[in-house]
Amino acid sequence: MELNDIVKGTFFLVIVIVGIPGNLTIMGSLSWIALTTFKLLPVEIIIWHLAVANAILAFTRGLPAALFILFRFKVNSDAGCIILLYLARISRGLAICFTCVLSCVQCITIIPSTSKWVYLKVLVSRHVSSVALSVWPLYMMMEIAPIFVARAVRNFTNSEFTFNSGYCLSTFPTALMYHLNGFGLFSRDLIVVAVMTLASVYILFILFKHRKQVNNMRTCTSSQNIAAEIRAAKTVVSLVTMYVLFFGVENTIWLYQIAGSTVVHSIVTDVRHFFSVCYTLFFPVAITTSNKKIQNILKCFYEHDNGKKRHACMLH
Repeated sequence: MELNDIVKGTFFLVIVIVGIPGNLTIMGSLSWIALTTFKLLPVEIIIWHLAVANAILAFTRGLPAALFILFRFKVNSDAGCIILLYLARISRGLAICFTCVLSCVQCITIIPSTSKWVYLKVLVSRHVSSVALSVWPLYMMMEIAPIFVARAVRNFTNSEFTFNSGYCLSTFPTALMYHLNGFGLFSRDLIVVAVMTLASVYILFILFKHRKQVNNMRTCTSSQNIAAEIRAAKTVVSLVTMYVLFFGVENTIWLYQIAGSTVVHSIVTDVRHFFSVCYTLFFPVAITTSNKKIQNILKCFYEHDNGKKRHACMLH
C-alpha cells in the first residue's frame, strides 16, 4: 500500500471514529433531555436532526471510503451500491439543509422583542418539528439519482460520465443527464448556502448591535438565559462558517468535475468526498464544547458510571 493511500485512508478513518460516536452522543443527549424535561428548544430539535444526518453521512460515505482505501473493500451488488449511495446523497443533502434551517431558526430566536417580526418566534416554536420532519421525505424524493446510476464495480475503466468511489460507481448514460444532475445539485446547494450565510450575517449584526445592551443585562435575573442565547448564536455562526468553508472546497471540485471534464478521476472524487464528510467531525465537537445541557448530561452519566451517588441524570 502506498503512503498516499495510508494517509488518505487514515483521514477518513479518523472522521468515522470521531464523527459517528460524536453525532450519536448528541442524539442520545438531546433524546434524554426530551425524555426528562419533555421539552426541546427549536434550535435543539434541529440539532438533533442534523446529528442524525451527519451520523448517516459518516457511516455511508466516510466508512466505505476508509475501508476501500485501507482494505480494498468493495460492495459486490448493484442493490448494495444503490442503498449506500442513496443514503449518502440523502444525508449529505439533509446536512446542508438542516444547517440552513438551524441558522434561520437561530436568526428568528434572537429577534429583539421590539421588532415587528417577533411573532415569528411563536410560529417557529409551534412548527419547527413539522418543518424538520417534512425535510426528510423532501430530500428522499430529490435524491433519487443513485437508484438509476449506482452500480457495483466490475472491470472498471475510466469511462465518461462516471463517478468512481472505489467501492461503488455512479454511471450516467448520457451527457445530458450527467450535466443536469451536476448543475442541478450545485444550484440547489448554492441557494441553500446563500440563505444560511444571510441568516448568519443577520445574527452577527444583532449581536453587534445589542452588545452593550446584553452586557448591561448580565446583572439581571435573566442573565443566564441571555448568555445561553448569545452562546448558541455564536455556535450557529461558527457551524455555518465551517460548512461554507467545506462547501466551497467540495463544490469547487464538483463544479470542475461536471464542467471541466467528462472523465472523472477517482482521486478528485476522493478529495471531494473527504471535504463533504469533514462537517460530520467538526459538528459534534462544536456542539459538545458549547452546549451546557449536553455537557451536564455527559458529566452526569460519567459520574454515575464511576459509582457516585446519582440516581438519575435530570436537568433542572
